[in-house]
Amino acid sequence: MKTVIQLVLLVAALVLAYFIYDGVQSKIEFKKEAQKRREVVQERLLKVAEAQKEFKKEKGRYAANYPELFHFLENDSLTIIKAIGTVPDTLTEKEAVEQGIVVRDTSMVPAFTVFSEGFDIRSLEKVPYSKGATFKMKAGMIEKNKVNVSVFEAYTTLDKVYTGLDTKGEAVDLDDRIQVGSMTEPITSGNW
Repeated sequence: MKTVIQLVLLVAALVLAYFIYDGVQSKIEFKKEAQKRREVVQERLLKVAEAQKEFKKEKGRYAANYPELFHFLENDSLTIIKAIGTVPDTLTEKEAVEQGIVVRDTSMVPAFTVFSEGFDIRSLEKVPYSKGATFKMKAGMIEKNKVNVSVFEAYTTLDKVYTGLDTKGEAVDLDDRIQVGSMTEPITSGNW
């Protein structure tokens, strides 16, 4: 009888040890996968911000939606201004240009060259790992220090980023956003 009880307790201890190990291991795996996904999503959002900055340089405002941004990237050009020569310490750049010491050369390059060759521009709006969800994007004007400034934001929520992952017991608020830009501040950085 004593041997049976010891055997039952041994089996119970092994089962309990397995569940503890599995619980700890699943948390480690979740954190690793969650970090990887967040980094990929952040990288994509930084590309959206990069495209928006180039759009603003050319148009004076941010693109209000993805079709407008895609049209720009696929059909428009970026203005590249090169200064040839060196500005002396005694002059401003404007004075150096007026005196012919510095010459400006303006050229145009296709807007899609802002990204590396082979990058799919249409993937900018897609949230990685989300099975087809898209980043939400807004643009507009706000008044900051009595000056109207153009702003934009692009974002998604963690429930889209963690699609397919078991988030129960992980202390994750799936409504939290990962975003670049802001509709209340003139920034283009991310919130991470």
